[in-house]
Amino acid sequence: MDINKLEPPKIVDRILNEAVALHASDIYWLPEGDLYSIRCKINGEQKVLYSISSEAGAQCTSRIKVMAQLLTYRNQISQDGVIKDDAGFGNVEFRVAVMPTVNGERITVRILDKAMTPQYLDELHFAPEVVSQLQTMLSKNSGMIVLTGPTGCGKTTTIYALVRELLKNNQDPASIISIEDPVECRIPGISQVSLSKAGEEWNYPLALRAALRQDVKTLVIGEMRDREVVKVALDAALTGHRVITTFHAGDIPSVYARILHQGFEPFLVASAITGIVSQRLLKSKLGETRIPLAALLVPDDAWKDFIIANPALSELRKKIKEYPMAHLQNVAEKMAAAGMIDVKDAYLL
Repeated sequence: MDINKLEPPKIVDRILNEAVALHASDIYWLPEGDLYSIRCKINGEQKVLYSISSEAGAQCTSRIKVMAQLLTYRNQISQDGVIKDDAGFGNVEFRVAVMPTVNGERITVRILDKAMTPQYLDELHFAPEVVSQLQTMLSKNSGMIVLTGPTGCGKTTTIYALVRELLKNNQDPASIISIEDPVECRIPGISQVSLSKAGEEWNYPLALRAALRQDVKTLVIGEMRDREVVKVALDAALTGHRVITTFHAGDIPSVYARILHQGFEPFLVASAITGIVSQRLLKSKLGETRIPLAALLVPDDAWKDFIIANPALSELRKKIKEYPMAHLQNVAEKMAAAGMIDVKDAYLL
């Protein structure tokens, strides 16, 4: 049946089910004047699914907002919500982000298939040396492990794998607390705190300080969003806690540059950070749909001394070339030379 002849709830159900069947990672509802273009992202590439009228599109966006427990009458502000995995789409959860545009509300839906979530590091298709380095980072009882990279590159999946690795190595689950916005995957035994729609009375800084009063040994922070969160995370890492978190930056040098630019003492940053991972997901030439590319830095004394000197970003980018596993372009070129990814993709980072 022509999708434009269906009622809005049926249109939404059809598109969500079809995207899940296609193993899409995202769905986009894009207002384009007199129509809505419905696209999905499969293996990193967008594909147009349908075009529907602007009227039907507006009704569908309202339906999605209801399903995600958002305010349907607020169409001039951005909103974020979740369509839970008990909504009739199997073991799948949808993260919904709504944004107003001049043509109507644009919606991006991130698809989280919990059944597909890998369990441990060796199931993430990382190179053996990457897994070894990640395990080295985890072996330290204190310090901060930072994951960075663009949206959808697999940072959260890696974090959950790191937590499972700790549990496999017999860390007491009661000593692990995660603070996320929202919680994307339940891990039995550990304490997971969701900040989704919690409001100003329960935010990252408040939740982090509360967690540090709970005799926590490993603190997982979904994202270091601002200076206050970075400060709490650095303090925790310097006072005997293992911190695992994400931070928006383009690469490893940018992580240091952004944190230093926020005014933190260079010697504190150098001491607190015990590992940084910069991730990407690229199309594979070996049969798998997408494989992770990971540049890693486990700081040695020479690197820490370099950070204490408060280097500029240009100096950081020059210095990182001395650490082949930490240089994103170098790692990509090696993967291309090994026939794992296309050469052209190695230069699109």
